[in-house]
Amino acid sequence: MEIRRSLLEILPESVGGPLQLTFAKSIFIAILSISASLYTVHASELIMFDSPYCTWCSKWEDEIGVIYDLTPESCQAPLRRIDISDDLPDSLIINEEVLYTPTFVLINDNREVARIIGYPGEEFFWAMLHEAIDKQIPEELRLKNTKTCKNS
Repeated sequence: MEIRRSLLEILPESVGGPLQLTFAKSIFIAILSISASLYTVHASELIMFDSPYCTWCSKWEDEIGVIYDLTPESCQAPLRRIDISDDLPDSLIINEEVLYTPTFVLINDNREVARIIGYPGEEFFWAMLHEAIDKQIPEELRLKNTKTCKNS
């Protein structure tokens, strides 16, 4: 209410009545949008670089790929697959070229923050992924992802 009153007070007197109120609401919405954008938390994701000829990629798919989207980890780092022979999106920044498949790159704010090269088996994969997420994804983002995800 106080913000609304102060917005109405700053408008010129020539803008009156319903038009003045509509204008004040527009300014208020714009201020809220700007404030919200200052607190935007950037998404994270797990990129799997694979190849149709990769035996270990198939093994990962059989053991983990079929359930990954149902896990709490998918809330923290949704999976995106990229064929190793494809070009990278311009917006994606990785630390070094991907040479082997599978390679899993944890991304936060469009930048690589961790990497798992190869598939060391189910137990090791989950342990390595948990460690990477805990160390590299900010706690604020992890909490937000947990609250908004149905898999948590």
